[in-house]
Amino acid sequence: MPVYRALTAALAPFARRRFARQAEAWPVLAGREDERRGQLPDAEAELWIHAASVGELNAARPLIERLRARDPTRGIVLSTLTPTAAVQAAARYADDAGIRTVLAPLDRPRDVAAWLDRTRPDRLLLIETELWPELLTACHRRGIPVAMANARLSARAARRYRSAAGLFAPLLAAIAPIACQSRSDADRFARLGARREVLTVTGNVKFDPTPPGEPPPAAIAALDRLGERPRWVAGSTHRGEETIVAEAQRRVVAELPEALLLLVPRHPERTGEAERALAGAGLSCVRWSEWVDGNEASASPPQAVVIDRLGLLGALYHRADAGFVGGSLVEGIGGHNLIEAAQAGRPVLTGPFTDDQAEAAEGLDAVDGLARVTDARSLGEAVIAALGPSQRGGAFEEMPRNAAAFLAAQRGALDRTLAALDDWLDDGRRPPRGA
Repeated sequence: MPVYRALTAALAPFARRRFARQAEAWPVLAGREDERRGQLPDAEAELWIHAASVGELNAARPLIERLRARDPTRGIVLSTLTPTAAVQAAARYADDAGIRTVLAPLDRPRDVAAWLDRTRPDRLLLIETELWPELLTACHRRGIPVAMANARLSARAARRYRSAAGLFAPLLAAIAPIACQSRSDADRFARLGARREVLTVTGNVKFDPTPPGEPPPAAIAALDRLGERPRWVAGSTHRGEETIVAEAQRRVVAELPEALLLLVPRHPERTGEAERALAGAGLSCVRWSEWVDGNEASASPPQAVVIDRLGLLGALYHRADAGFVGGSLVEGIGGHNLIEAAQAGRPVLTGPFTDDQAEAAEGLDAVDGLARVTDARSLGEAVIAALGPSQRGGAFEEMPRNAAAFLAAQRGALDRTLAALDDWLDDGRRPPRGA
């Protein structure tokens, strides 16, 4: 722990500056950075749910809905780590007085202690994989029970955690229950130090259908104006992927001149970088905000639109002819939510690096429910095959049906997860002991 504390102390100023820069783009986050230091209203005995980023927030959504229906009187404090997740959480739960959305503390003793002194939660539910040593140690000392839902641990992440097994093993041993997405996840948690008797395999709650958020009316009208124009989405892209996607679109428009790319960077603050990648491929492009809200609202967009707004990706997958899921063409990310794209009933494309989405990727692969691409050439060819009228009746027409059958077979994870958490949620409900 001393080494970890020295490291976090050194890195904390950089993390604060980075989060503050990212938050500058979102008025809803103005003046909220002090929440990470515990500058929050006093509260007590709420259920604390931590969903670090957008992916975890989306996984938490159906759980929160069911928990609110089960006990509307029980308050929830929902913490997020990344600014993009914080913006979406604030918008999603703005009208629910029973849910407070706050920024999570950085993992430093002083920040964690101040944060817990003000919030005083009844218990903590971690979504997916959020193992912060200071936070977990403080919860244990204060008698705050900790559980995990939709827990996952990729082989890549497990290797990282094992390099500090002495730090994480005792922390994991104190978490119960742990509701895992797959048997492989459960085995990795056990090898890292979790107790076998508290591990259950409940499946991935993202397989249970959740309607996509409806875009604003202006966005719907803009998409309707496209008419029959073929279009594809490149969602949740990262640095290094936009250049590949842009070159793929250049190949697509050479074959299908009317084809439109809707490019959705994982982090909207990288919009300018995505625009430069498109310009470098010789493509005309416009920002979503300029096209929908600006003077170009009545015009048909050029060859690409860069989405600089949050919360639109799910709806765009449903309104496109094919969807590419990013975070998968460059190593070190592990891929993003394939299930969200597959639920749209359109052909799904992804790259070779999907370690963090292994269960969904392997299952969809096995039933020919997605197509793998590796570079601009293969991505462009796959998009042309998915959009081109001459390809109808082929593999890309069967792909959505294959994916739908696979998704249907995986449903029920939400019910199983709630069953696994049932005793933990109700047992000994009381304010936590003092520090």
